[in-house]
This record gives sequence, C-alpha cells and structure tokens, in this order.
Amino acid sequence: MTIRTRNDIFGPKMGLTAPLSVLHLILYFVVQSDPLRAARVFAFEPASALRAPWTFVTFQFLHYGAWDLVMGTLFFYILGSALESSWGTAEFAAFWAVATLGASGAAFLLGQTLLSGWMVVDVSMLFAYATLFPDAVFYIFFVLPIRVTWMAYATAAYLVFRLVTGIGSRGAGAAFVDIVGASAGYLFYWVRHHGTFRMKKAARDAVAAAKTAGAVREDRALEARNRALFPKVEALRAATRAGELPDDLRTFAGELPRLVVPGVNICKPVDFKGDKDGICVRCEGFAECSLRYVAGQPDEIVVKKRDQ
Repeated sequence: MTIRTRNDIFGPKMGLTAPLSVLHLILYFVVQSDPLRAARVFAFEPASALRAPWTFVTFQFLHYGAWDLVMGTLFFYILGSALESSWGTAEFAAFWAVATLGASGAAFLLGQTLLSGWMVVDVSMLFAYATLFPDAVFYIFFVLPIRVTWMAYATAAYLVFRLVTGIGSRGAGAAFVDIVGASAGYLFYWVRHHGTFRMKKAARDAVAAAKTAGAVREDRALEARNRALFPKVEALRAATRAGELPDDLRTFAGELPRLVVPGVNICKPVDFKGDKDGICVRCEGFAECSLRYVAGQPDEIVVKKRDQ
C-alpha cells in the first residue's frame, strides 16, 4: 500500500490552481442567476467589509460576461499551474493571498468598491511568470505569437495608462487597486526568489570580508611579533655558539618553545630566511623554524637575489 503524504495530496497535480479556477466558474453561474444578489454577497464593499470578511477574497471570482470568464479563468489556470508546479502549493498559496489581500486592503483604505477583480491576481502572476520564464511565447487567439515579456510590459503600460487617465476623471481607484495587488504579489515573489538570495549573498560576502579583514589583521600582528622576535633569535644563536647565555637570553630560550604552534607544516631548514623574507615572518611556524636555526639549521641564512 502506498502512503500518501500531505505534500502528495496538495501537490501541484491537485494543488490550489484547479480549485480556484472552479470557483471562478461556480460564481459566474451564481452571478448569472442573480447579479444583484451575487454582488451584494460576494463583491467587496468597504463599508460592510468587516461584517463580511470573505469579500476581501471573493471579489476576484466575480465575472459578469462570458468573455470575461473565459479570459480570466483560462489565464489564471495556465499561469497558476506553471507557477504552482515551479514553487509548490504552499508558496503559490502565499503569493495568491498576498496579491488578493494587497488589492482588497488598498480598496478598503481608499473606500473603493470592487465588483470584480480577476485581473489583480492574473496580472501579478503574469509579472512573476515573465520574470521566471522570459522566453515563453503565448499565441493570441491561437495564431499571433507574442513573448510573455512583452505581454507583461504591455500590461504594465496599460495599468499606468488607466491610472493616469483616471486621475482626471476621478476614477483612478480601480486602476490603483490593480497596481497595488499586482505589485504586492510580484514583490512577494521577488523578495522570495531574488531579494532573499541577494540578502544571503550580501551576508555571505560580509562574513567573508570580515574573515579576510580578520586574517589580514592576524597576519600583520604575526609579522610584527616575528620581526621583533628575530633579533633575539640571532642573539640566542650567537650566545649558544659561544657557550655563554646571559640571564635574559636564558629566559628567552625557555619562552621560545612555548611560541611553537603544533601541527604547522614548516619548510626545510635551508628555506628559512628569518626576517628577510615576507613569507617567513607571516608564518605560524616561525618560532619552530627559529628553534632549528638556534640549533644550527641552517648554518647561515642565504637570500638569493633575482639575478642569481
């Protein structure tokens, strides 16, 4: 027996797109049977919205004409199925809710009645789809090909045109609500799929920069310590060879082994250049190499010139 998980039950094959498309069809027939009552129950009216909170969502399912229904539902199903398959049902549901409530919330604040609003979610889906699949081509009336990117540009221009022309006639509210709904949905998509990535990348870059800066500071501190250390190493080597260790060098001879960092891969004794090489003085193995140098390895430090 196959056990179906919640992800299987609500996966893209069933998902949310198909049930929402069916709601468009059901409420279309409700509207056709009694348009006034359907509008009174399901349309968004700011004055009564808090008493009928479902209207914050149901306004988008109202269609008053067959062509309106066909275009709105078909567009919703095609775009919604693709986006839901790409994102998963949970994220698509959040996207749909943000676009829907963005529009009805704006309408509530503006006191704008919404008798219909299928364009809100469809347009926001169009913008997201065009960003996700910019090379996709649709066929207008199944004949005229047009890239989805150009459809998105044309739709954005149309919304702006409606808003601008509506300002003069005091009818810009509906266009503004469409823009807010589409912008809210698309902004949600952008933040989820682009903004979050960029923020994570910026955070990673900041951490890497901090680590690099920390490493540079550590290298400088290590170099300063080793440059200050090497004259004492030279003095200790000379005193050891002479067989006479003053008290201060005797103390230093006891301190030098404690500066050795375990596990550091050090070079051959012949490669040790003391403070005459920028690599040696920035190496954590400097103290260990210094101990070998005090013991006579190498016999002398040889720094090759470039022309040698």
